[in-house]
Amino acid sequence: MREVKGFINGEFVSSGEFGDIYSPTTGELVCQYHKTSTEQVDEAVKAAKAALKGPWADFSIQQRVEILYKIADGIDARFDEFLAAECLDTGKPYSLASHIDIPRGAANFKVFADTIKNAADEAFHMPTPDGTGALNYTVRKPKGVIGVIGPWNLPLLLMTWKIAPALACGNTVVVKPSEETQLTSSLLGEVMNDAGVPKGVYNVILGKGREVGEALITNPGLDAITFTGSTPTGQRIAAAASVGVRDSSLELGGKNAGLVFADCDMDKAIEGTLRSAFANCGQVCLGTERLYVERPIFDEFVQRLKEGA
Repeated sequence: MREVKGFINGEFVSSGEFGDIYSPTTGELVCQYHKTSTEQVDEAVKAAKAALKGPWADFSIQQRVEILYKIADGIDARFDEFLAAECLDTGKPYSLASHIDIPRGAANFKVFADTIKNAADEAFHMPTPDGTGALNYTVRKPKGVIGVIGPWNLPLLLMTWKIAPALACGNTVVVKPSEETQLTSSLLGEVMNDAGVPKGVYNVILGKGREVGEALITNPGLDAITFTGSTPTGQRIAAAASVGVRDSSLELGGKNAGLVFADCDMDKAIEGTLRSAFANCGQVCLGTERLYVERPIFDEFVQRLKEGA
């Protein structure tokens, strides 16, 4: 049976305890993962901290850009492998993941590589009373070790949406995917090594949130935490991040509204609403969850929406 391992300091690591991963499609046991121990979580954070003072610290922006492009190319080169892993984990149809999840997962690295490459320097000269003047300029430094906790609905896409900008800015990461969808985060470790990412820059820990996730967010070695998931978990992370006054980025979903006016193109409005509401089984943080429909077309719109659904 396939085994999924954590990835710490450039190497895949085993543990003495296993967890099961079941297919959402068939309910069958499809693989087992090595549960990361509390000690291994600490090792991952320490490896990430050490990498900030290693070769990664000397990489120029251009070198980081080149690395990010290599990571994107590595995902593209193993497209079918990532696709199979993502669909096995999530139960997604290949038609969806092949058009959205995997292409976007690779593209995220290119997007943030281009973003950091084109970031403008900030500097200006200011006169002083003695006439010598002063030069004011901005120096940007890495934040440090970023704890990255991702959801189960778009595992690779949303995880790389967090990892890519962190690496682009010279940070290191400790990644904790949902215990339901861990395959692509682990597989990404191989791509990182092939792309020449220094040891400790990218680390993956595996297990349940209340155990492994808790050990991560309470580790004093983290400098910031980014999370996508439920509001209760976000509240717990915010509380943990307050110790040491660490930055946190919390994407907790929402109740996105759609607006439909009487002069709309009804066919396009129906099509767009159905796609927005039900794509990925409706499990998308920016999906339409409520609608405001102008009264003159309300009955017709609702009836056609029901028929389309």
